[in-house]
This record gives sequence, structure tokens and C-alpha cells, in this order.
Amino acid sequence: MAASSLPKGLDFSQLPAGFHTLRFSTRGAGFTAFVWRGGPGPVLVVNGATHGDEYEGPTVLRQWTETWRPKDLNGTVVFIPVLNEAAFFAGQRCHPDDGGNLARSFPGRARGRVSERLAWLFDTQVLSQTQHYVDLHRAGASYQLLPWVGYVTQSGKLEKTQRAMSAAFDRFWCWSGPFLPGRTLSAAFARGVAAIYVECQGAGGVDAGDAAALDQGLHHVLVQLGYLPSRRPLRLRKQVERVTRDVDEAHLQVHHPAPHDGLFVPTITLAASIRRGQVVGVVHPLTGTGVTVVKAESTGRVVLLRRQRSVKKGDALATLAPI
Repeated sequence: MAASSLPKGLDFSQLPAGFHTLRFSTRGAGFTAFVWRGGPGPVLVVNGATHGDEYEGPTVLRQWTETWRPKDLNGTVVFIPVLNEAAFFAGQRCHPDDGGNLARSFPGRARGRVSERLAWLFDTQVLSQTQHYVDLHRAGASYQLLPWVGYVTQSGKLEKTQRAMSAAFDRFWCWSGPFLPGRTLSAAFARGVAAIYVECQGAGGVDAGDAAALDQGLHHVLVQLGYLPSRRPLRLRKQVERVTRDVDEAHLQVHHPAPHDGLFVPTITLAASIRRGQVVGVVHPLTGTGVTVVKAESTGRVVLLRRQRSVKKGDALATLAPI
């Protein structure tokens, strides 16, 4: 089905029942959305490739768009396999035109840089009419991580809904924490939308196990939130869960920064438990001799590790979590 333009301000509820392909665009930025319109009910939005080098989300969501035609759907489901198209085709994390990180650009600006215009388009035209939101991420090409699902902590009904959505992705552990500005979940938080993000391991390719976990998790969340009927309650695995009040704990870019440009050689492995002061790795300068030793800032489990050996000063080398 060819993509059709969605008039500005049109509510998804105005679409006739069935499957639709829609194109959203504004001044050099845009994305394609696949929409399943069922009976009366809420709107669930799921997107992949907020960063251009994250492929599990696009892979799984595209598979669903080709095959999924539900007979009994309550509400509306919207899949956007690739949100950041320019970065996706460039094969890099950030937008190639302005270097902007889309996950730090929300809520965006209608007349800002291209990354800000893309954030504004998604926020005002999609998130504005959403009740439930899932952002599918991964570590990207430069890192590998221990897959998790998370959300912005808050109170009341939204917190319970987000916890239930996270539990639906029961092959991943759960890591939630305070609000950080600029992200898709920040925009959802501002609009009162129940929102979670999912992080797959990355490391360059699409892991078959991660893809299967995403596929199962999407089905679980559709049942958990009542979009799909179910004859029996879901049987979910118990998750390892970490809730933090430290705004920097799950801020991956700030931990164990490279002390200078050079070659990073890790001395730890993903998922290992290490203690504060233990050597994380060494960084060799490209000029001169000698190495700089990087030691663990805290005690915890290695949940993210730099895979790309070339580093610039300030690049995050590893993240630990107290799990």
C-alpha cells in the first residue's frame, strides 16, 4: 500500500478500520508510519532507529508490518520502524546533516535544526495523540550492553502502567530512573504518556535472541495493555529490577570517560561483576609511549562496554550497575 500524507492535526481515530501507511514530513525531515486501526480504544506507538545505527527495532517492526493483520484489535497501533532516516542510511548514531543526537533533541523546534524539526514533528503529530509508547534502542555499533528495559520514574497510575509495560519484555532486566531532558521518553513524560524504552545488546549486528525477545515482548505488551484479547493471563518471567534516584546512574555517556584519544584495551568483560578501583582497561596514546589506566568508579556489574577500540577523549568506556 502506497504511503499517504496525514493532514496536520488529524487524529488517528479518524482513520477507517484497517491497515494504513502514512508519511509524516516537514522541511527536510520525515518518517513513515504503519497504522493498524481497530475498534475504539487507546493508541500505542512503537518506533525503532531513534539512532541510525540501531537495527533490531527496524528489523522486528518491519517483519510485523509485512505479516500482522489482527482480526480483534482494541484501539490503534502505530509502528515507525525507522524514525531517524538520514542517520539510518548514513549508518551512524546521529543525524549526518547537523550532527544532532535525536535522543537529546526533544521536544524539538518547528524552525530549528533538522534534528530538532524531526523531534518536533514526532512529538506534535504522533506523541500528542498517544497513550502508550515504546522506543526500541540498542547499544549501536560502538558498544555492547546487557539488554534491559526502562522508564522514567514517576508516581501514580502512569508508574504502574510503565512497570507493567516493562514486565512484558520479560527476557530483559529492568532499569528505571529520574527524568533526563531531550529524550523521546522526556517528551512522553511531559505529555503524560506511559512510556518505556528497550535496549538490545548492539555490537554491530542483529542478535537472533534479542530479535526474538523483542518480538515476544511486543506481543506481550499488546495483551498486557488490552489491545489484543487473551483467553488466559500472561505468564511472565520475573525480572531483575533496579530503580535509582541518581540521575546519572543510567546516563551511559558519563561513565568511565576516555582520558585522552587513543586505543582502548578493556580488561573486563560484559556482565562481569567488578569492584570499585578494579582496572576497567587501558588507553594507549597514538603518539608517544605509555598507557593510562582506567579504574572502576564503583562496584557493580558491567552492563555496557565499549566495543570500538578507537576512542576520543571523553568517550564512555563502560557502565556499571548495582545489580
